[in-house]
This record gives sequence, structure tokens and C-alpha cells, in this order.
Amino acid sequence: MAPMPFPAAPVPPADADLRRISARTAADLQDVCRAHGWALQITAGEPMNGNGYVDFPPLRVDVAQQIVAGLRRLLAGRCPECTAIKRRRAQAVAERDVHTATAMAEAMGRHQRAAH
Repeated sequence: MAPMPFPAAPVPPADADLRRISARTAADLQDVCRAHGWALQITAGEPMNGNGYVDFPPLRVDVAQQIVAGLRRLLAGRCPECTAIKRRRAQAVAERDVHTATAMAEAMGRHQRAAH
């Protein structure tokens, strides 16, 4: 029986794709902030090391505290199964286990459709 070849490492996204994703994310984040009455100018950052970024302006402490409180509420209500799947996928990505990472992404999709 021939050994199974190790899957190739995932190809990092192109800078153009990262810029597009960063711009869309910055626009979405800015829309959410405006809906809360915060006049923040959030922009797309430059891609680095295969990652996209968004740039925040300096935040007033009260705005940062409201964001922190909202994130805490969001994370406190996280589904335990979602948490377990995300943790397993993150571990697989860190270990470069493409097969498990893919399986966990598919499991999350199935779980989201079924439970949420």
C-alpha cells in the first residue's frame, strides 16, 4: 500500500484579495459603528504576512468600553458546540493539519445550518 501524500500547504490569499476583504470588513465595521452613533473612520490596512487588516482611529475610552462590553456579551452567549469546533479547527490550522481543518470548517457549516 502506497503512503498517502501529505496535502500541500494552503496557498495564502493574494494581496489584492486581502485588500478587497479588508475594505469590505472596514466598511461593515464602520456601518455598525455609525448605527451606534460613533463617528469613526475605519479604513482598510495594508496586507502583511498573508493577513488582511483594518485600521482604527484612536478611540475615546467610553467608546472602547462599549465595544468591550458588546464583545463580552457576544462571547458569553457562544454555543458550546461552536466553541469546540472552532477550537479544534484553530488547533488543526496551527498544526498545519489541512484535512482536519477542512473537516472542522465543513462541520461548522453543518452545525450552523442545523442549530442556528
